[in-house]
Amino acid sequence: MKAIAAIISIALAASATHADDVSGLIKDGAKPEKLAGGFKFTEGPAVDPDGNIFFTDIPNNRIHKWDIATKKLSTFLEDSGGANGLYFSKEGDLYVCQGENRKVLSLYADDGGEKEPLADQYDGKPFNKPNDLWIHPEGGIYFTDPNYGRKTLSQDGEHLYFITPFHDSVYRVGDDFKRPNGVLGTPDGKTLYVADPGEQKTYSYTVESPDEGTLGNKKLFADVGSDGMTLDNRGNLYLTWGTVQVFNPTGKKIGDIKFPEKPSNICFGGKDGKTLYVTARTGFYSLEMQVAGAGFKDNSRPPEGDTAEITINCVKEKLIYDTKEFTVRQGQKVILTFKNTDHPQHNLFVVKPGSADKVAQMALLLGADGPAKKYRPDTDLILWGTDLLDHGGMEVLEFTAPAPGDYPYVCTFPGHAILMRGVMHVVAE
Repeated sequence: MKAIAAIISIALAASATHADDVSGLIKDGAKPEKLAGGFKFTEGPAVDPDGNIFFTDIPNNRIHKWDIATKKLSTFLEDSGGANGLYFSKEGDLYVCQGENRKVLSLYADDGGEKEPLADQYDGKPFNKPNDLWIHPEGGIYFTDPNYGRKTLSQDGEHLYFITPFHDSVYRVGDDFKRPNGVLGTPDGKTLYVADPGEQKTYSYTVESPDEGTLGNKKLFADVGSDGMTLDNRGNLYLTWGTVQVFNPTGKKIGDIKFPEKPSNICFGGKDGKTLYVTARTGFYSLEMQVAGAGFKDNSRPPEGDTAEITINCVKEKLIYDTKEFTVRQGQKVILTFKNTDHPQHNLFVVKPGSADKVAQMALLLGADGPAKKYRPDTDLILWGTDLLDHGGMEVLEFTAPAPGDYPYVCTFPGHAILMRGVMHVVAE
């Protein structure tokens, strides 16, 4: 291991002579760390809403979970149906490509139970072996369907598919691949990357319709294929082929990150999104980074500038807010957008420090008058608040951040305040 570490150290040190390569992405002094081993072939890492990592061991037919708080590994699911690629929805459910079962489905992340079957055939024929997937911000799902390990094709080729946001239709949206594998989109949902290891190419596309998944403006992004891929918050794309190969947003290669084993797939995770997790054959590795994964937000620091724009959604079927805390600076203008993406009615009240339980109790005591009053009690403990919003509703609150302190926010619909709450941290200027 010392010899391997020396090789890694030399490779990183050599790259540090260039201003635009991987040395500027990796935390100073950081080296790949082996977190677990003894697997047959690891794949499909995905980060859950708390920063934990789930990944698959395909031959052993398991899904594992790496807990970032305890730094312990557990088996999340046995008999996984040949699970390969994984991805978490914004609601916190785990979406899975089951290669052996030839289907895509979602699981409850708390117990591994099947939540919803999504797709198991196209044009009346079963898929080959669904491999990797990505969920568009508006809910549609792209997935690749190569034919690894099978002698005959179930479909008429190896293609890219799209499951519509309401999960009611499946479209074939790419049919000119030799063997598609890794697939990933940008957080804004405008660009999709698809790797074709069969051709040793990675392509970028413009997403033309998030409702039907149609793609346009196909461009060669890199002359290399990839098993899996991830993006950082600078727009750099990380491909796994021999090493972790990093390309800037224009497709220029800026360096390699070497691991003791050949990487198969990759994602960012951890509480702040600044840890790179790599599945690599028999091992599972991490590397501390200076950059965070695309879409990660550091809620422990106030946004720069005079205005802080915060968006809080309801997590469907979970009775929680998707943002449990955020930080602003005293005197900063706050534009807080609240969206009810859940089915029951919800509101959001920002209240004085230490008063969340009291305000929730006061709303409950409104009794029969609660619905008419939108469960808003008459109290100066509420600083800012929204209306009681139906599914699909949205309201924007604008205010100036008050004196430093911790200001709770809570939903006062009866019974919701137990789980639906968070904290606005205000720090001094």
